[in-house]
Amino acid sequence: MEIITFDHQVFRDLSNKIDKIADYVFKKETSPLQEREVWLTSEELADLLKISTRTLQRMRKDRTIAYSMIRNKCLYRLSDVEQSIRERIVSCNPQTLDEFRKNYLLTRKNASL
Repeated sequence: MEIITFDHQVFRDLSNKIDKIADYVFKKETSPLQEREVWLTSEELADLLKISTRTLQRMRKDRTIAYSMIRNKCLYRLSDVEQSIRERIVSCNPQTLDEFRKNYLLTRKNASL
């Protein structure tokens, strides 16, 4: 076993550096994580949403989806796309959905007779 001795000042400097590193790590753990913004091209977004690029163009024209023009290319922030989807989701209660199904099945049966 080896014994290593430090000068008092060297030990204090090392201890201060360790404290600074610890403070930095703790500060990073407590602060909210900021993820890098993800940008998608028209083709990538169309593939992701399972729609055509023409539909995406129509959505841009109708201002249904936010986009940015960078170097003559349309780019979409993933967070903006997620927000647009959240805003446009139609929710209904199960009773209304059951009524819709029943009416749909009745009209389909009548149409086939």
